[in-house]
Amino acid sequence: MRNHNRRGAQPALFRAAAILLMGLAVMITGGCNSEREASDSQLVNFIKLPTDTVLNLYCENVGIADDPCVLDDPENPYATTTIIEQSATTTGNKFDLFNAIPKGPTGAKARFYLWATALAYRQSGENQYYTALALHELFDANSTAIGDQGSEDELIREHAKKAYRSVLDNFFGSVTVFNCFECGPISDGEFPQYAVPLNERVADHLYRTESTNFVSPAAPNGLRRLVPGSPILVQELLLQWGYSYQPCTDLPACTNGVVGVGEF
Repeated sequence: MRNHNRRGAQPALFRAAAILLMGLAVMITGGCNSEREASDSQLVNFIKLPTDTVLNLYCENVGIADDPCVLDDPENPYATTTIIEQSATTTGNKFDLFNAIPKGPTGAKARFYLWATALAYRQSGENQYYTALALHELFDANSTAIGDQGSEDELIREHAKKAYRSVLDNFFGSVTVFNCFECGPISDGEFPQYAVPLNERVADHLYRTESTNFVSPAAPNGLRRLVPGSPILVQELLLQWGYSYQPCTDLPACTNGVVGVGEF
C-alpha cells in the first residue's frame, strides 16, 4: 500500500523545526477559532485546532472544486493562514501544517479545514483529494462512535462522496507525490519519489476498506466504506458518475487498477 504523503519521511524533530522557522505554533484545544496578532493578517502565529468530529457544512459546496466559502466559515482555523504550494522555486508549507495536526479522529476536522482552505486558494487534484479523505475520516469517526447498530453520518457520507467525485470530474488526470520507502534512501534522509494517479486512489478508497488503512490509527483496518454492501455497488455508482473501474489485482500493492471515462 502507498501509505505516506510526500513529507512523511521527514523526522519529527525536522518537521517541528521547519514549523518554528515559519513562526508558527500550533495549539491543540477544544476551540476552533484562531488567535492572530493585530499586525499580522496573513501568517498565523497561534492556531487553535478543533478536536471534535462534528463538522457543520458552511455552504452546500464547501470544500468542493472552486467554491471559496470555507474562507468565510467562522469555524475555520486556517481561514487567514498563509498556505504555500510546493513548486520548483518555492518550498511549500501545507504538508508541514498537515503533519502538525494530531493523527486520528481528533485531527480529522482540522485536516478538512486545512485542505479545503488550500483548495479554495488553489484548485488542484491534490487539495481536493485530501479534502475528500478528511471527510471520509470524519464519516468513519462519527459512524464508529454511533456503533454498527445505530445510524451513520449520512450528511458527511454524501459530502465525502461529492468531494471524491470532484477529483474525477475536475482533476481526473491529477497526481500526488509519495516517497518510495521500500526503495531505500538515495541520500541522507531522502527517498525516491513517484507520482500516484488520484483517480485510481479515489476509486480504490470507495471500493476497498483496506485501501484507507493508512489514514487513522483509530481505524487500522481502514475507514468504513462510503458505499455499504457489495463492492460491486461502487462500480455501479461510478457508472452513474460517468466512469468505469477495473479494480486492481496485485494486492496488497494495488498498482494496476484502471479508471476510465465512460462512453455510452
